[in-house]
Amino acid sequence: MNHTSWFDTIRIYHLLIDRFNGGWQVPPASENVFCGGTLQGVIAKLDYIKQLGFNAIMLSPIYKSQNYHGYHTLSMDEVDPHFGTWDDYQQLLDEAHARGMRVICDFVPNHCWYQAPMFTEALLKNGGKHHDWFAFLGDSTDDFVSFLGFGDLPKFNLKNPEVVAFMLEKAERLARMGVDAFRIDHALGQPFSFLQRLRHSLQTLRSDIVVFGEVWAFGIGPQLASQLHFKTQQRLDEFLAQETRPFSQDALQGDYVGTLDGVLDFAFRDILLEEIHAGRRIRGNAALRSKVEAHFAQYPDDFKLVLFLDNHDTDRFLFDCGDDVSLLQEAIDFSTELNRPFSFLYGTEQLMTIKSTIFNAEPYADLRVRCCMDWSVEPQVRMKNDE
Repeated sequence: MNHTSWFDTIRIYHLLIDRFNGGWQVPPASENVFCGGTLQGVIAKLDYIKQLGFNAIMLSPIYKSQNYHGYHTLSMDEVDPHFGTWDDYQQLLDEAHARGMRVICDFVPNHCWYQAPMFTEALLKNGGKHHDWFAFLGDSTDDFVSFLGFGDLPKFNLKNPEVVAFMLEKAERLARMGVDAFRIDHALGQPFSFLQRLRHSLQTLRSDIVVFGEVWAFGIGPQLASQLHFKTQQRLDEFLAQETRPFSQDALQGDYVGTLDGVLDFAFRDILLEEIHAGRRIRGNAALRSKVEAHFAQYPDDFKLVLFLDNHDTDRFLFDCGDDVSLLQEAIDFSTELNRPFSFLYGTEQLMTIKSTIFNAEPYADLRVRCCMDWSVEPQVRMKNDE
């Protein structure tokens, strides 16, 4: 019996807690600060999400964090007080399940904020407690490996059995509370052995849990190869040569078959963008359908490719469509017709867009795709076959 088959055609509403619902009448400006969204705010909008046609929500990280998005972890023992409490999180899980909705958490085992107590205590100048829990450049130095060169985000040493046990404990707590699936942030930066242990541990606890990864090499230069984990030497060689020949996102994703239940399907998104940027429509595009079918054929049938148009780290898809709402609707319809997991970024229904790409050198450009919801705006696009 396939206990994870519930995920195969799931419809996921992906939201950033801080930007979703803080009870505001006028949405706060999108700045690099906490704007006020809470877990109770999410609970209050579960019926709204369900009425849009979704049967799952995917939340940004909930742990105490230095920043609004949750990826700069300060403590994995506390819910960020800006969002609420463990009781609020449990209520959200219970309220979602009561509506027949699943809850997916964003789990970040790769790194933490440099002022997190678990890191500052590891510094030799502070006594060096658990110094080997982090990727320092040597046993006798406090110089550390930082996540993709962000100097305030030290990487955990996920080859250390104690760190692995620590992460499994944190994930298992969420699973016991009722979390249905785990999105593993930056899975490309974590050893395959760790990801296998994490998935095995969670599915031993509950056989229906799905574990899928964010496996994306876009924008990561060859100079950072030592931070990444590739399944084969061939894949590493291809990554190192990416400046002279294309690096296959499909091949990279396929390397996680057998390790994770699935991945976010960046390759699918690339196929859609190629068509749109070439000026071709989505509806009735037989060549596009053939490309997508060939893409899917590279994977086992039971490997879960989570389709999506955009997320909190990409340009808004409506921007890629040249603000053509009908083209956005065609992409939504096409994606849902494929009967695979589909993730939809909050605010897309309100036609959130941007004026210029976030992939430039401008600091905090990603704030433009992380605007607060304006609850005075009615949904403008629909899910196909929604009830």
